[in-house]
Amino acid sequence: MIFMDSMMNGVDKMAEENIVNYESSNISVFAKGYYKEQGLYTLDSIIENPNLVMNKLRTVKGVKQISPRIKFLCQINTGKDELQILGIGIDINDDSKAFKIKDAVVKGSYLTSDEDLLIGQGLAKDLNLDIGSMITLICKDRFGTYNAYDFAVTGLINTSHPVLDRNSAIISLKKSQELLNLGDAVTEIGIKSNAKDLAVLKQEIRNKLGSGYEQYTWKELYASIFEVSGMKRSVQFMLALVVVIIAAVGIVNTMLMAVMERTNEIGTLKAMGYTYFNIIKMFVYEGGIIGFFGSTLGCIFGYLVSLYLKYYGIDMSSKFEGIDIMYPIKFIIKGDIDYMRILYVFLFGIIISVLVTLWPVRRATKLKPADALRKI
Repeated sequence: MIFMDSMMNGVDKMAEENIVNYESSNISVFAKGYYKEQGLYTLDSIIENPNLVMNKLRTVKGVKQISPRIKFLCQINTGKDELQILGIGIDINDDSKAFKIKDAVVKGSYLTSDEDLLIGQGLAKDLNLDIGSMITLICKDRFGTYNAYDFAVTGLINTSHPVLDRNSAIISLKKSQELLNLGDAVTEIGIKSNAKDLAVLKQEIRNKLGSGYEQYTWKELYASIFEVSGMKRSVQFMLALVVVIIAAVGIVNTMLMAVMERTNEIGTLKAMGYTYFNIIKMFVYEGGIIGFFGSTLGCIFGYLVSLYLKYYGIDMSSKFEGIDIMYPIKFIIKGDIDYMRILYVFLFGIIISVLVTLWPVRRATKLKPADALRKI
């Protein structure tokens, strides 16, 4: 149970970090009507005057950093292969304040000019690209005209986010505005915040910007992904239930054997004046001791395995190479230990052990001294 909980927590934490650090930051601001077409990366609803919006956002308490972005669909052409990907235009100077793309560069260099382009290691491998390779981005601007531009690959990134590493190209904000004929407009503004309650901050932003804009926290934008997390928790609960049933059956068998082996002793104790509750107490204590040592050993073993998972992880990328999933993580799973959950599991193990002891104990308490002593 501890290992499963650690693994599930780790998967959720990795997904959250990838979303916040590379895709949406803590809160994203869009033009009104953009969200209903989420995933289409439409250019019909855009933020026409981002500087005005960002100046207003800077006056909101809780807003730490701001960075504008443009997301658009395009084709990447290498001369041999062509693939549809997601284009991302970022502010070269300010993007690193709200996102961590710059820290994810593992080969080559970060964007330094409008002619530079970053792609993920996965996409580079798929298209046989490397630093210095020339590619052409082909995209349709806001008026439906197709534009193309040649870029040199200047850097490879590894974010552990499959969408960014295998299906996207990152260029400067200025160049993406030029290719899409957007002028100064952008499609979204990412907001970095340390606020504990993002819902309160979102409401403050809404009050400041008015009804012409939409604001969403990262949890709202990726609600469908975390519905999958809820399904995982259901599976985890079912597995835990099976574990509990197996453990309970084992303890019941042990206590039944104890009752049968001590029938004569129970009769003797009853003949000496031991009451119903005295005998129950003896067996409940025994069940509690079994539960205590079993829970202790189980928690220690689960904790040690979870520690390994936390610091080293399980690399399953070779088994799932080339498979795209909706969850924003790669198949290198690291754990995240919840120490309160370990305490709950420990106490739960003891309580279950005591409770399942009560049934076999009933057999012991129903024995009459004369019947019990006949078994000597």
